[in-house]
Amino acid sequence: MNHLYPAILTSIGSSVIRRLTLVIVIIIYNAVAVAQSLNFNTPAIESGTDKQPGCVYRFSAITSGGLIDALVRVDSLIGVSLYNIDATPSGSSTTALQPQLQSLGGVGYHYAVFTISFVTVASNIPSPVYDFSSVFMGLDGSNQITEFNAITVDNPSWAYCSNTPKVAVTQQGNMVWGTATSSNPAGGQGIDDTDSTQMYRVNSAAPKTVTIRVGYYQHQNGWNGNDLFSLNMRGSELDPIVLPVDLRSFTAQLANEKIWLAWSTGREVNMSHYAIERSYDNKEFHQVALMFSAETPTISNNYSYKDPVKNTVGAVIYYRLKMVDKDGKYKYSETKTVRLGNGNDTTKISAYPNPVVNELRISIPQSWQKQTLNGQLISTNGNVIKTFKITTSAVISMMDVPAGTYYIKVINGREISTQAIVKSRN
Repeated sequence: MNHLYPAILTSIGSSVIRRLTLVIVIIIYNAVAVAQSLNFNTPAIESGTDKQPGCVYRFSAITSGGLIDALVRVDSLIGVSLYNIDATPSGSSTTALQPQLQSLGGVGYHYAVFTISFVTVASNIPSPVYDFSSVFMGLDGSNQITEFNAITVDNPSWAYCSNTPKVAVTQQGNMVWGTATSSNPAGGQGIDDTDSTQMYRVNSAAPKTVTIRVGYYQHQNGWNGNDLFSLNMRGSELDPIVLPVDLRSFTAQLANEKIWLAWSTGREVNMSHYAIERSYDNKEFHQVALMFSAETPTISNNYSYKDPVKNTVGAVIYYRLKMVDKDGKYKYSETKTVRLGNGNDTTKISAYPNPVVNELRISIPQSWQKQTLNGQLISTNGNVIKTFKITTSAVISMMDVPAGTYYIKVINGREISTQAIVKSRN
């Protein structure tokens, strides 16, 4: 290699060169470690038949450093055919994954399911994408359809991209689901990647696989057009700095009109404090207490806090820990759910919202918790529509259930609790 300034380099001492080299390495690391757009371009068929269930497409070198490929598998096509795995019409994103679906006609739900696996370039070896985030763009519809989509990823967190969203977002475990809510949608086939009201963001620390579901509810029998979806993903090949705390357990229990929060940690390095956050809708959290970390942390550190809830309005409370280090970096624990009860409802379940459109949330009495119970969604003529397992709470999808009246039934030994619910069209 020819140096541009050999005389200057010759005069620099070897120690200075080593320091300069270290600085350059740090700069390069930091530049690469920042999450950047994942580029989904020019897919090649890895296996299977093009545009058919089971087909796997390879998108090469999706990360900025070119070290990771994405394998996109067509898991299923419900009421649609795959028009294009990654369409890029004029004006649309050139980096987002943009599947285009063709309706097979008929009123009801039409959607496709895809699994994205991140692998080391030119191989099938799983490779995590760090600081992963995804934004569904242009979630709207038309006078014929209402669009929806969902993403399933490890330990997700989500947020709206606008203070005035036109999207309703719910979370069920590792699945985050969004549905367009505009009463006068102006979109349909196209993608408006500038309208943040039609977007929501989902984050995950380091997933190796992501499953997405994209589709729409079709309101008219005669429509058989195609619809474009756009998922903009970001991430890094390098592992970002990990917050120096090892959260081993976190529990929340109701006792004597107080919620007893308890957690234990292992490694604590440079830790500052723990903020206890509470929510009544699992969306907006507010800090209710702050506890500083142990001054002399040991191999095992235990903390607890009792939150008075005697005069609380609401049937369910959600808690999470915000773990903050001395540099201001933080991460959240998983969210814990506590159902409030009293002497008059010890054997009553709670199902909401009611009426329900997309997802129904179910919680059981405090006395029934700490065990796995069987639940059923039953029609008025006694037919079992769905079954589910529940320990503290559960969420079941109602999108594929026709409008009407149903019953939620949960059995605990000889005790049975039911609640009538109404499935609404909108």
